[in-house]
Amino acid sequence: MEQALNSRQRKDNNMSNLPNAVCLICVGGVTLTGNKPRDRQEADIVVCNQCGHIQMFPLLTPEEEKEEYDNDTSVRFGGITDGSDFEAMRVRYSEWTKQHADIYFDILQNYENILEIGSGYGFFMEALNARSDRRFDIEGIEIGQFRLDNFVGGTAVHNINVLTDDIPHELQHKYDCIICMHVLEHISQPVLFLERIKALLKPGGNVIFEVPNINCLLGEISAEYKNFMYLYGHCSYFFEGTLRLVFEKAGYNVKNICTYEIYSVENHCRWVREGVPFTKYNQMFMPDEKLEWINRIYKDEIGKQGKGFALTIQANIK
Repeated sequence: MEQALNSRQRKDNNMSNLPNAVCLICVGGVTLTGNKPRDRQEADIVVCNQCGHIQMFPLLTPEEEKEEYDNDTSVRFGGITDGSDFEAMRVRYSEWTKQHADIYFDILQNYENILEIGSGYGFFMEALNARSDRRFDIEGIEIGQFRLDNFVGGTAVHNINVLTDDIPHELQHKYDCIICMHVLEHISQPVLFLERIKALLKPGGNVIFEVPNINCLLGEISAEYKNFMYLYGHCSYFFEGTLRLVFEKAGYNVKNICTYEIYSVENHCRWVREGVPFTKYNQMFMPDEKLEWINRIYKDEIGKQGKGFALTIQANIK
């Protein structure tokens, strides 16, 4: 498997099996990797012995999940902002929002009714709705109460927990495309989640998912960043093979998987030299537009290598 440790490495590193833990995708047995999440040292990162999927053990409890979603704890109080200034968060994520709107807008123009699952504060929807040439309608799903209280998306947002709630009749088979960014890695039952969202899609409907790529270049060249990637709120750490597998297990036809880099060459150099990220300003573009050509070349090359920060999968229901 691409990212998983092979059996010889596990043996050589004196790693042990965990009899009470199973893979979130294939239900196979798992083995300790020796890695731990940076924000929960008593937890472990484990790898499936069969499919190579990398995941957290143990997972968040239902109570911890509710606290995380209701209060957006890891974002608001995770060192990015102090959680008290909503406009500061909007500014902080402005480059992320712009970049993702630019990446997906032309793809979304092929659809009529779109649903974003995990809409957060609505920044992405807000950016799309502001475009005068938009040919689609977009709605959202969000379960975090703080995010719902501060939602700025401009169109309808539904408070539905896909794993536990019944899909309202008026939303069943309404959408021809679902887009979902940086949500699947947080889901404790990813196959079931993907199966249940089919009820929201029209026959033959399409999905676009983006997740972090555990097989990214920055994780290879910076040990500090590799450790930084492991976060307790993430149940899963996908690479291309396991991302494809989870969709196939849920009965989807996978059309395309690609990877792209969102962070700047400047950010990567700082990680390699100093082992820490930028905190004073955003990390996706160069500080002066005249230098941005360097960034574009660098990002394009990483994408061609399949080692970008993000993995994007496009699939449709059979």
